Amino acid sequence: MTGKVDLAYAMQLAPADAIDYFTSKGYAIGFNWYDVQAEANAKAFTVSGVLKLDILADIQNGLAPALNDGDTQRDIERKLLPLLEQKGWIGKGLVADPETGELWGKRLTPRRIGTIFSTNIQSSYAAGRWKQQVASKAERPYWQRVAVMDLHTRPRHALLNGFTAAADSPVWDYFYPPDGYGCRCRIRAFTRAQVEARGLAVHEPELYDIEQEYGIPGKTRTVKAMKIGGEVYTADPGFGFNPGKVAFTPTLDKYATQAARQYITGSLTGPDFARGLAQALAGEASPQQIYPVAMLAGEPDSLRTVSVAQTAMPELSAE
Repeated sequence: MTGKVDLAYAMQLAPADAIDYFTSKGYAIGFNWYDVQAEANAKAFTVSGVLKLDILADIQNGLAPALNDGDTQRDIERKLLPLLEQKGWIGKGLVADPETGELWGKRLTPRRIGTIFSTNIQSSYAAGRWKQQVASKAERPYWQRVAVMDLHTRPRHALLNGFTAAADSPVWDYFYPPDGYGCRCRIRAFTRAQVEARGLAVHEPELYDIEQEYGIPGKTRTVKAMKIGGEVYTADPGFGFNPGKVAFTPTLDKYATQAARQYITGSLTGPDFARGLAQALAGEASPQQIYPVAMLAGEPDSLRTVSVAQTAMPELSAE
């Protein structure tokens, strides 16, 4: 079936890949959205300000059926709000900052639930589409970013409407949509013949580092940027990662040692590994995202994967 998938039609469905991605997420607890690394957000279901695992589980379990049932945002609000009210989470909603002790109002309003809903659903569908498109990139080696182009489309996202690059371009590691809250952009795959027939320009912009504020005035993080049409483009704070690439990294411990080692050998290059290595060296590696560097001998389903973060441990780095 590879190469014969009608992606335009498939993107209107709820793909099983998207469901698998969504339901396989773990939990990441952050007081604010910027306390959670972007890669961890793709692997773990995160709700800013929700610090109790039981409430987080309620929200996750309330949103998960939307992928199967095709629920709208209004459906989600109708089902989830009574549950959160019953739990006492909608009301005073005061929580203490774990570092300063300062109380903040964190009431889960319908608008905020809508943001949670749209962000996680968009990321889930994007991961499913990415997996399909990677499977067919030999036949459709070019990807084009498409914006909705209506009155609600942000100018910066409209700027990238029609942007076309090779499917294996590093651009998609950072700017595969959604790359911002409320982003409705998607990726369309083309064959070489389609690119030539449409006269599409294939871009390969230079990526460079830039400092971006991430929620606290005056505090920044280094993110990737590119210039398009003379303007600097970055993903929104908290984004700037490929939800599909992060989410669908295989669980290597399930595989035979030799097969897992071959995968690791092929993954020791590129921006994903470089970013993981830099984070590990700086002591900032995210525990939710494993950048494997070695596979110990042993039977499948035993813990054998050595991550880049573990190589900083004295007992491993000395060997």
